[in-house]
Amino acid sequence: MMEYRREIALVYSVEEAMTKLNMIRGHGFSEHEIHVFSKDIFPLQSLKMYTDIQVHLAGNWLDQLISFVTRKNVYEVSLRILHLTPEETAHYGHGIELGAIFLFAEHEHPYEKEPKKQQAAFNLSRAVD
Repeated sequence: MMEYRREIALVYSVEEAMTKLNMIRGHGFSEHEIHVFSKDIFPLQSLKMYTDIQVHLAGNWLDQLISFVTRKNVYEVSLRILHLTPEETAHYGHGIELGAIFLFAEHEHPYEKEPKKQQAAFNLSRAVD
């Protein structure tokens, strides 16, 4: 059985972004599963250079071109790769437009809670023997 998990956040400072990123990592997400969108990525350059976190410049020239052709908000166009609902795209695109940093993490992984419990009980019984 596969379990789908995702975490989404809008934060308004680099410090908040770092705190939230550490929480997301602590919840079991790998760096390559995390996306960060901002219209100003200069303060996030260390993430881009020293981690596998995917940092995206929202509103870049390609987004602007697609926005012009489709007549959609440029920051909503930036989020197209995430396959969000139209309501989510509008909400988070507007947040980016207002200067927020958008964090997104998702993955699918085997649901292993029950087997681990059973394995732990098995290991405990073997340790007692």
